This record gives sequence, C-alpha cells and structure tokens, in this order.
Amino acid sequence: MKCLIHLFELTLSVETNTFDALLNRAYDKAIKKGRSMCETDFGSVDESLMKKGVSVAYHEDKKKKKVRLIVHPELVAGDDLDKLIVSYFNREYGLDDFKLSHIAFAADLDIGSSSKVLDYIKILRNIGRVKCFSPMKRDEDGEKIDKERCFALKGNSNGVEFHANQLKNQKNILRVEVRLTRPATIRAYSGEADTTTQIKTLTKNCEHIFMDTFRYIIPPGEHYKKPKAEKLIRERVSEADTRRRMLHLLMLIPEKKSLHLAHKSLKNRNFRDVMLCFEEIDLSPITISKRHDVKKLESLYSYC
Repeated sequence: MKCLIHLFELTLSVETNTFDALLNRAYDKAIKKGRSMCETDFGSVDESLMKKGVSVAYHEDKKKKKVRLIVHPELVAGDDLDKLIVSYFNREYGLDDFKLSHIAFAADLDIGSSSKVLDYIKILRNIGRVKCFSPMKRDEDGEKIDKERCFALKGNSNGVEFHANQLKNQKNILRVEVRLTRPATIRAYSGEADTTTQIKTLTKNCEHIFMDTFRYIIPPGEHYKKPKAEKLIRERVSEADTRRRMLHLLMLIPEKKSLHLAHKSLKNRNFRDVMLCFEEIDLSPITISKRHDVKKLESLYSYC
C-alpha cells in the first residue's frame, strides 16, 4: 500500500515571558506585511508560511505556553524545514528544539465512486469497538464526527488513532489515516533520538507502521450479508468445531455491535485462530446489515 506522512506537529514548551515575546514578534511581522493573525479558541495562528507547508500556532494554555508547528511534508523537505524554522525564529530555535508530538500516516484508496466509498464507511462502522480502541464521537477540533462520511477509532491508552473518511474534493477516494498522538508513542515507533532522526526513521518505516494498525483493525476478506456469509462458511469449512465457532462469531458481531465484545462473548481463547479461518476462505466476519442496499463488498485489502 502506498502510504505517506500526511502531516506532523512539532511542539515547543516555553516560559510565559518567552511566549509573549515570540507572539508579539509574530504580530509585529504580520502588521508590517499587511497581514493578520488567525484567532482560534486555543490561541493565535501565524499562516505566513502556509505556502511552504508550515503554520505556527501559539497555544495560550494556563499551565504551559506552547508553540506548535503544523507541517505538511509534501510541501517542505526535512533539511528545508530546519532552515525555515531557524529563519522564522531569528536563529533562536531549530528543528531539534521542538518535540515531535503528533504524526499522521495516510493512504488514499481509489474506491471508484462516491457511493461505494460511503458503502465502505458503513461496513467499517459495523466493526464497532476493537480491543484497545473505542469509537470517536468528536474530532480533534471538538466537532461531531460525520458518521456517514467518517469512521474513527481512538486508542484507549496507546496514543494511536485510526480514521477512514471520504475526501471532500475527491469523493471517490477513501482516505485512511493512522495517527500517533503522543510523544511516548512516537518514541516507541522511532526510538529515542533527536527530532530530525525521528522524522527520518518514521518516513522510512511509514508503510510498516501504517499497516501494523490497519491489519489490527480491519479484518481481511470480502463482505456479504449474514445469510450469504453463513452459506459460504458451511460450504468452505469442513471441520465442525471451527465451522461452529465461525458461525457463532458471525452472529455475535451484529448482536454486540462490536468486534471486541463479540470476541469476549465467544469465550474462546483462540479467537485469533477463528479469525485466521475467516481469512483462509477470503471472508470477512464483518457482514453487511439488512438495511444496507448492497449485497457484496470486496476486501479493502484489494485496493492496497
């Protein structure tokens, strides 16, 4: 699967006096150049570097004052980013003075049509909860997630998020993102190193990191309505106990509205073996609901 770093965030925590001086300087530069700062609920944003792939956000938190850089790497290369930061902060700070605090890996899957993208989002929502992940109700800006166009899971304590949403400007594209949202999680994937090295390591291992979460959340196999899936299990699985467990899981997922709760209710310590059996016959345990006007959906892995 072709996967790229969609964006990442760099964070610098500073004392109040330093923060105020940096913010005032940003305002002064904006006024001299006839610009204005963008005001948000959390503070001010300097968008003067947006064309170069960077926006600078000043967070006026009561406990900690933070300067955040939101970076779109397709617009700025690593070496150029350091030069850009050094220039913007008048040589007071460089790339390695900031901590890598958030990174998003993304893959764009060309599903073929807008309606089919929405079909996949519906089927993904039938996954419900996954072990260690729960459905998100709001995005990072606090806005309610559009259930028709987005499926999102947030790690309960692991600092990982999974998002699948329809692109607004390319409605035939399903964008799938894996986000690392904590510095500790980022260090776990990249190792203890300076920020420059972390970015290089994560760029090199981008596809592996993305697929690690993608495979954990998305069961492989084609999707059918439950009666058709049951028929295929009976036709393709000869071993009676295995067939019984698979049929039981097929019933439990829509009943519990959660892949995780279905696994728990299955009361089978070897549920991974059951999932492998589904994979072997190219059938997903996530079935298409009765109300969904689609009879079959190919495995998302077929678009990888």
